[in-house]
Amino acid sequence: MSTLAVDTITNEAGTGPSNAGGGFFKGERGSVNVVAAKGDIFRVNEQTLNTSTTIDSDENASCTGPLTVASGVTLTVNGNLAVI
Repeated sequence: MSTLAVDTITNEAGTGPSNAGGGFFKGERGSVNVVAAKGDIFRVNEQTLNTSTTIDSDENASCTGPLTVASGVTLTVNGNLAVI
C-alpha cells in the first residue's frame, strides 16, 4: 500500500467546474455533464482534491494535472494512478 500525503502542489490556473458522477465534458456541444452517454471532446476534472480518496488495488485511475491535495486530505493509492 502506498499513501500520498501532500499539502500543496502548485496550481497556476483557476478551479474547474464542479461535477459529481460520470463525467464533465466541454467542446462543440458546450458544457455537458454525462453519466451514460457519449460526451464531447474535452474531459474536464477539478484541480483540487477536497475529499480523502482511496484508489483500490484492483483500480486504475487518471487525472490531468496539476493536482492539488487540500490540507488535511489523504489520497491513498493501492492500485495505479496516472497524473498527466
